Amino acid sequence: MTKSRLVLGTTQLGMRYGLNNSIGQPSKEQAFEILDAALEGGIDTFDIAYAYGTAEDVMGEWIESRNVRDRIFVISKMKPHVLNDYPDGTKAVDIVLAEIEKSLKRLRLKKLDGYLLHTPSYVYLAHVIAGLHKAKEQGLVGNIGVSVYDEHEALQGAELALDYIQIPSNVLDQRMEKTVFWELVRKNNVTVFARSPFLQGLLLMEPEHIPPHLAYARPHVEKLRSIAGENNLSPAQAALLFSYIRSKAKHIVFGAESVTQLAENIATTKHAKESAWMEEIDKSFSNIERAVVNPSLWSTIRQ
Repeated sequence: MTKSRLVLGTTQLGMRYGLNNSIGQPSKEQAFEILDAALEGGIDTFDIAYAYGTAEDVMGEWIESRNVRDRIFVISKMKPHVLNDYPDGTKAVDIVLAEIEKSLKRLRLKKLDGYLLHTPSYVYLAHVIAGLHKAKEQGLVGNIGVSVYDEHEALQGAELALDYIQIPSNVLDQRMEKTVFWELVRKNNVTVFARSPFLQGLLLMEPEHIPPHLAYARPHVEKLRSIAGENNLSPAQAALLFSYIRSKAKHIVFGAESVTQLAENIATTKHAKESAWMEEIDKSFSNIERAVVNPSLWSTIRQ
């Protein structure tokens, strides 16, 4: 079974998420409808994490109720900072294994397709990486990796030849293109997942609704809207199409707050093809400030 290129991110199923989220966390029934629609629409791979509120529990109930264990791939992530109390490495392997077991129990699975570090700095800790390898040896996971925010973490994961690396990538965020990341990925046979095509909803916001602390990003959002409008596209369509066509990643991870939104996103990619406006996107956003493209730095942005 081959994984779908589109991967459904499930943050919205377990908590309120995103700058542009007007719906909030869906009910369990609504979450099930979204998951059903994703599978029916050809998406068989799901990205989840301990940190996504109740998402693992919701997905576990859905997996069991729909009896789809053999039809889907689930990639989860370790509890953030769970190893900070053990800086010398003691118990690290045991904790990694215990955290995976907890996720498996919540998800009602016997094995995960993938398990990623959700604290990117852990990719530098040999004892943590050893724990991931042990989990793979024991058959708890099929692939191990890391979810990163910055280039240096991505490069470290690629150097280690981890199975999976999840990177941020969108019309504004083209940082990996300026490094040797993709060369290392090809050399070491790493599978890359590109997340945040909508940059946590920032790219979809009406410029006048962008919060004051993100006013610095407003000109970029306005420019995207202008390019999209000139090509009869919505900002959402332009953002997703650019990621789907231009990204070198094997998989594109995106979220959806409703069945309607999910269906629109799937439809957008059905007949995706290279277009001239993508070159304009490339040129317009080739050197965007780190504080704009990394959400963890948004609170530091000042006019």
